Amino acid sequence: MKIGVISDVHGYPEKLDKALDYLKDCEVILCTGDVLYHGPRNPILEGYNPLEVANRINNSNIPIIIAQGNCDSEVDAMVLDIPFFSPCVFYEKNGLRILVLHGHDVEDEKLYKLSKFYKANIIITGHTHIRRYENKNGVIYLNPGSISVPKGDGVPSFIKIEDNEIKFLNLNGEIIEKFKL
Repeated sequence: MKIGVISDVHGYPEKLDKALDYLKDCEVILCTGDVLYHGPRNPILEGYNPLEVANRINNSNIPIIIAQGNCDSEVDAMVLDIPFFSPCVFYEKNGLRILVLHGHDVEDEKLYKLSKFYKANIIITGHTHIRRYENKNGVIYLNPGSISVPKGDGVPSFIKIEDNEIKFLNLNGEIIEKFKL
């Protein structure tokens, strides 16, 4: 079982391509939202092309499941062939029960309550653009960071779950850090 996790693409197709290249052997890619629009607080960097991001997602050979982010809007649905207007999505495979949401409007206490409601053992959020791994009360909290507009240490990153490990990777496919499931 191999699961990819991306977040906060914000309209940069070349960054998405790099992450997807390292996730090409995954059976699914989970995305925490903020797919096309750069957002009012993020600078528009070279390479910004939300229509090309939509094309990459529409033509992906791997299913991409997207939770709606705070920068995702109805107009984005006009160019994406897949629905993504659920604030949270749930994925279950081989005993992993994963709840994915953007996370812009929930604190850890509410996330923990959601984990109990959905019986999730992993909760994945985005929004902050900062990587996170925390194992608290039997629930693993993850944030892949951002592949396009990273904050914190400034390293673009994403997650690959495989071989009972959670690996944070940079856009060169190098492991930044890893944790046991």
